[in-house]
Amino acid sequence: MNLSIRLKFSRTQKSGDGMKWLRNERGSQAIELIGVLPLFLLMILIVWQFALAASTAITAKAAAMEGARAAMTEDIMDTDYDIAARNIATGYVVKDVSRSYSGGGDNTYVTVSVTLEAPLLTNSQLFDTTGLSIPITSEVTIRKEPKEDP
Repeated sequence: MNLSIRLKFSRTQKSGDGMKWLRNERGSQAIELIGVLPLFLLMILIVWQFALAASTAITAKAAAMEGARAAMTEDIMDTDYDIAARNIATGYVVKDVSRSYSGGGDNTYVTVSVTLEAPLLTNSQLFDTTGLSIPITSEVTIRKEPKEDP
């Protein structure tokens, strides 16, 4: 009796039903895809955020350049540089537009600094980005045109 039990047990082991099931790889690629997909989507979101920041940096540089062009021909009290810079940066949150002068006489230089807030990838249901911002600042220094004597 003891011998028949051993024989029966060894027969089921030799048939390989359990091992055959373990060697079956059907569906393993789907499981791997499910594991890698979130990382792939996260990578796409990160690349997209960098693209948004780069676009903001390009716009900030263009706005600072336009503000400097306006500031090089105006008097100290005029604010046309601010309006010119803000007109270029439409669609972005403009945090600051400032102007400063250096040098003197015919060698006066004006520096215009523009700070924009880069847009964030936000979805109120997925991410809470309250209070988060990516400030992008660009400065342009240009020589001020000398005043013509009448």
